[in-house]
Amino acid sequence: MFEKVISFFKKLGKTEEKEGKSKDTAKERLHLVLMQDRANVSADFLELMKQEIIDVIKKYIEIDESAIDVRLTNKTNEDGTNGAPALYANIPITNIRNDVAVQASKEKEDTENKENEKKEENKIEEKQEENVTENKDDKEEKEEEKEEVKEEEEGKQEEDAT
Repeated sequence: MFEKVISFFKKLGKTEEKEGKSKDTAKERLHLVLMQDRANVSADFLELMKQEIIDVIKKYIEIDESAIDVRLTNKTNEDGTNGAPALYANIPITNIRNDVAVQASKEKEDTENKENEKKEENKIEEKQEENVTENKDDKEEKEEEKEEVKEEEEGKQEEDAT
């Protein structure tokens, strides 16, 4: 009989725990619904956003998807009042992918090298254009000098003829 009384109290204690857990769960769900309503965000939209965030993060690091917690919360202002809704994301990291980091640094280096090559090519082209311009100027000067020499010779020949 004593055992029945003990088991009765144990069952009573378990139901109180279950009620406490379900109460907390219901409270949390209601809070989430209110936050989504205030932020004008649907549950489907929040789930879609969560999945996209996870997909982006998975490119760079390995994560524990089963332990991810993404939800909307109220940001509390300094004066203690509720502020704008905030997105809270707790994403446990299991490993950082070094291959992605190495690849990203290689791509950055390649981009920088290409930019430097373009700059060098532009400098070479500018120098070539300057040389062409100088050569044209030199040719024009030589032609002008030849014309001056011809004019001088013609002037001398006219003087000699008179």
